[in-house]
Order: sequence, then C-alpha cells, then structure tokens
Amino acid sequence: MIIKPLVPVDVIIDSREDSKHPEFKTMLTRAGIRVAVKELPVGDFLIIAPQGRRSILVERKTVDDLANSIRDNRIWDQSRLLLEAAERDGHIPLVVVEGDLSVLEKRREWRIQSILRILDTLILDMNIPVLFTPHKEATVKWIATKAKSLSKQGEKRVIRMRVEKKPVSLNERILYVAEGVAGPVLARKLLAKFKTLRALANASIYELMSVEGIGETRAHEIHSIFNTPWVEEHGDN
Repeated sequence: MIIKPLVPVDVIIDSREDSKHPEFKTMLTRAGIRVAVKELPVGDFLIIAPQGRRSILVERKTVDDLANSIRDNRIWDQSRLLLEAAERDGHIPLVVVEGDLSVLEKRREWRIQSILRILDTLILDMNIPVLFTPHKEATVKWIATKAKSLSKQGEKRVIRMRVEKKPVSLNERILYVAEGVAGPVLARKLLAKFKTLRALANASIYELMSVEGIGETRAHEIHSIFNTPWVEEHGDN
C-alpha cells in the first residue's frame, strides 16, 4: 500500500501520534506549516524535503518514554526499525528526546551515565542523531522552523511511503534478543562467535571474554543475565 499526498505538504504526522496529541497539528498549522495526517510505518513525524534532499523521519520520545523503552529493551528494536525505514525510503533518521534527563536521576534513581551510554550507542554506533528539547512546545517549534527552512530550498516533492510492516524474520528476532543482552554492536560479534542463542547462553565467562570488545566485567554481566533467576519487580526503578 502506498501513501501519496495529493497536494504538497511540509510535515506528515503519524495518525497514532495525532490521536494522542491533536494539538500538534493545530500548533503547526498556526505556524503556517502544511500538515497531513497519515499512518507512518515508523516514527511520529516526517519533515518533507524538496527534490534532491533527504526528508527527516522523527521519533519523538519524552524522557519517560525513553526510560520505559530502555527498561524493557524496546529501545533497540525501535531504533533499528527507525534506521531501516529511513534507509529504505532515503530519509534522515532522528530521535527527539523531550524533557530533562535529570528527572530520571531524581525520580527513578537511574545513573545518568547509564542513560548517556544508551544515547551514545544510538549516535555513535547506530548513526542515529539525537536532538534534545525541553518540552513538546519546543519540539513543535523546531519542526516548524526546520520545515520552513527546507521549503525555502526548493519545491516539495511527492512522498511515497510504504505503510505495510515487513514481517520480522527469525534471523531478526534472534538478533533482537541478542541486542537486548549486549547491545547492537556486541550482539553481532557474539552471534558471529557462538552462532545460536543456546550456545551464547551456555558460554562461560572465559569464552565470552574471547569476543573482541568484551572484558571481564561485561562478560560477567552477560553471563549473569542467562544464569540469574528472574524475580518480578513492582514499581519504578
């Protein structure tokens, strides 16, 4: 199925995001932005660029959204899908983090270095830029400003987007599990070494340390994930 706007637009808002935040369309329209609401396969906004330039596919996350996606390891799958969709359609992927990260330190007692480590993996290892905004009004103002800037650089092109989601293959599901254990970079190295998740789970600390990039501390962490009984937790971290 293909989405094809009948008239030029500046920003496409995902229909699910629009249903949760109808004020976004109102705010952008008031700023003079031509807006369409469509279901995007991935992401919350698509800032459309003129012919010859790359549109920007935006995944918007509040700090709470970010924390929840880190806690259940969805962050890696979401980021991978964002990157794949952007590459497939020739867009630039972008994650917008909305709010103050220090809130997670105070309210959830998370270590800020752990959060920043996740973000630097997105930026440095997965090549997904991350933009920080203080609140949703600032996010919308940036989108409007960026859309206006792009519109001055040429006529808007007609955007064709695939809306059907590609079925996740068994190979991708295996990688997803490994990424939840070791992150996107080390996951591939571990699978290249051990081939199967069963072999990875049965690996000794010494065997884990034989993989490039895994030291003793990280090897112990990975080994513990597979060998520590799960206990249900209640409440926030």
